[in-house]
Amino acid sequence: MSDIVALMQQLRAALMDFAADVPDDKAVKYPMLFEPWEAGKAYAADDRRQYADRLWKCRQAHTSQAGWEPDAVPALWTAVDVSHAGTADDPVPAARGMEYVYGRYYRDEEDGKVYRCVRTGETEGGTVILQYLPHELVGQYFEEAAA
Repeated sequence: MSDIVALMQQLRAALMDFAADVPDDKAVKYPMLFEPWEAGKAYAADDRRQYADRLWKCRQAHTSQAGWEPDAVPALWTAVDVSHAGTADDPVPAARGMEYVYGRYYRDEEDGKVYRCVRTGETEGGTVILQYLPHELVGQYFEEAAA
């Protein structure tokens, strides 16, 4: 039995090493390869962790604390989503603390509506990290997409 446990530990270590080198567009498809976020852990920039059914990337090195969950602190974490086109037909699921791209479409899971990220003076393709969901920033960073 101890041989099986040792083999499983080696396999897990190998998967963790492998996951560290997987690009975001592949990593987002396999969040189970990444450790869950935990309070009291030291994180380096670009570390990826799973939290609240999403993959998150660390923006700056820090030691986590309770209350600093990825969806609560956009200065430290950003949600990873590269599997959606960001079009009206394939909107990106919105999350607090994610990097939004001007001109792309996002589905707000709280109200189920689709919104386009726009802001006067900003060009399409530019980015902004927001702690709020699209329905909370209509008229400032988002407009509701036509149904």
